[in-house]
Amino acid sequence: MMTNLVAKAVLDLSILSEMYGDDSVETVCPVLVGFRNEAHLYIGQLQHALSVLDSVEIARLSHSLKTMSGLIGAGQLMTLCQRTEQAARQNNHLSLKACEHDLTLAWPALLSQLQNSLQQCGYDDV
Repeated sequence: MMTNLVAKAVLDLSILSEMYGDDSVETVCPVLVGFRNEAHLYIGQLQHALSVLDSVEIARLSHSLKTMSGLIGAGQLMTLCQRTEQAARQNNHLSLKACEHDLTLAWPALLSQLQNSLQQCGYDDV
């Protein structure tokens, strides 16, 4: 199902810059660090919820991640979280398993893009 996500950008920083009205390193990089750290926690919790098919927790976590991802321009993750949230609300275990698989591809791709962007900002804690 990852093919549905290919049309979306892994990370489109113009969305983040547009939201803040500023594309300076001083603005963008701290937001990316905050997202990376927060999303990492949510992803871990979501992966666990998916592994035990806890639909309520999956829907809650996916909804939060969808919003966070949209705000920074992480289009693929946002789309995947939207699909995951919908599958959880419908209690569609087959779709949830596909989403679980897609997450194992989408998160590392986004993490790599985040780290590249942070390195370009000169952040050393990558």
